[in-house]
Amino acid sequence: MQTPINLIKGDSIGTETDYRDQLPVNMYAVIRQIFGADGYMVQEPGLRQYGTGIGIDRGGLWNEEQAQHFRVSAAEMISVSTVGAVTSLGSVPGSDTVSLPYSFNTQGVVANRKFYLYDATNGFREVTDSDLGDPLDCVWVDGYYFFTDGAYIYHSDLADESSIDPLKFATAEFMPDPSLGVGKTQDNKVIVFGRYTTEYFVNVAQPNFAFQRVPTRAVKIGIVGTHAKAEAGDAWFILGGRKEEAVSVHRLGVGSAEKVATREIDKIIGIYSETELSTAVVESYEEDGYSFIVVHLPGHVLKFNLTFAKNAGIAQAWTILKSDVAGDNPWRAKHGVFEPRLGEWVYGDKLTSIIGILDSTIATHYGDIAEWLLHTPFQMIEGHSIDELEIETLPGHTGTSDGTIFTSLTYDGVTHGSEWTEMYGLPSAFGKRFILRRLGYVSDWVGFKFRGATRSRMAFSRAVIKHG
Repeated sequence: MQTPINLIKGDSIGTETDYRDQLPVNMYAVIRQIFGADGYMVQEPGLRQYGTGIGIDRGGLWNEEQAQHFRVSAAEMISVSTVGAVTSLGSVPGSDTVSLPYSFNTQGVVANRKFYLYDATNGFREVTDSDLGDPLDCVWVDGYYFFTDGAYIYHSDLADESSIDPLKFATAEFMPDPSLGVGKTQDNKVIVFGRYTTEYFVNVAQPNFAFQRVPTRAVKIGIVGTHAKAEAGDAWFILGGRKEEAVSVHRLGVGSAEKVATREIDKIIGIYSETELSTAVVESYEEDGYSFIVVHLPGHVLKFNLTFAKNAGIAQAWTILKSDVAGDNPWRAKHGVFEPRLGEWVYGDKLTSIIGILDSTIATHYGDIAEWLLHTPFQMIEGHSIDELEIETLPGHTGTSDGTIFTSLTYDGVTHGSEWTEMYGLPSAFGKRFILRRLGYVSDWVGFKFRGATRSRMAFSRAVIKHG
């Protein structure tokens, strides 16, 4: 008897007496009809060093107007060349995540509740206007730098980007919650993200404060922290929620919001207090036609496969990213910037001053191996013996001979038994099949765990067990 096995998401039993999802680690799903399956699992790209910054990365962007890659690295603003060389441009005290809006004339930096401007002519300088206050976040729109300081929203003068008029202040008034962040829509409206609300403003060139609320687009949902938001396509994805609701991940559309987190993702987020989540960062990137949302929590990095979710639903679209073997150290890359001069995604680092590139040809993180994990749903095969387990792989493409896969079984959803080992494949051994035989008797049900830590990427498609 043959039973196909799903490798996209597995089952487990939690300590709270509950059925839990076992999310893939350092693996994600690709939609493609292959061997009768609707898709396959492929290992996350690795990270290779591109340059060296000043210290821990605090944010970055590609400035199209100045054609430069800017970052804030430790307490310095830097530019990064096409060969990864770094040039210091000015001092940015603090250790917080920064905002990097820019105009036709200048590159802005909001950091440590201060505002800085940079351009090649005037250099790097702090804006010291007494009416600036203590900005939290900033976006550039219609010739204005548009700020929030948590209580007020305000903007620079049209004729002087370093000047703030005390009459050009307003508040978001849908609910009396703090305004934690700002952004811009595709149709050039300003988004003001509150803790429990999201409001939209449009430039109507009125005296003093130039913007006017768009009341029909307001929604009762907000972000948990200033950088807990990211734009992807025609929508924004946020970590936050409604008043008297647990923090979760949502997609914001035009006047609407929908939850994209699963129950398992909510359980992971629920580990943290709201204070801890206030420093979370949400970002997005696209690779090979697939769009992804990455949620950086204090001790986890969660990845949402937006393209897969649109085709197959959100239930199997989440994975966990990490950068170690034996533990659960979160993925170390952060603040991704698509570098058009390279055609690559460039990332800062959470641990060191490394500036790296997302590299789909390797699986290592700056030379260190990183573990991947796949689990299966529980299989009810009571009274049967497992004669054979086979997984369709892509052998022969490993660049090294360390492609060992470890397989273990669970009969209780909590503990796993001894591991079987099998080679994924050796370089150029294209005919290698991944088959395990005589895995034992199953008295009730069984689940499988696969793991590996190698220098070469791996991919897995159809899995079948033969039993009887």
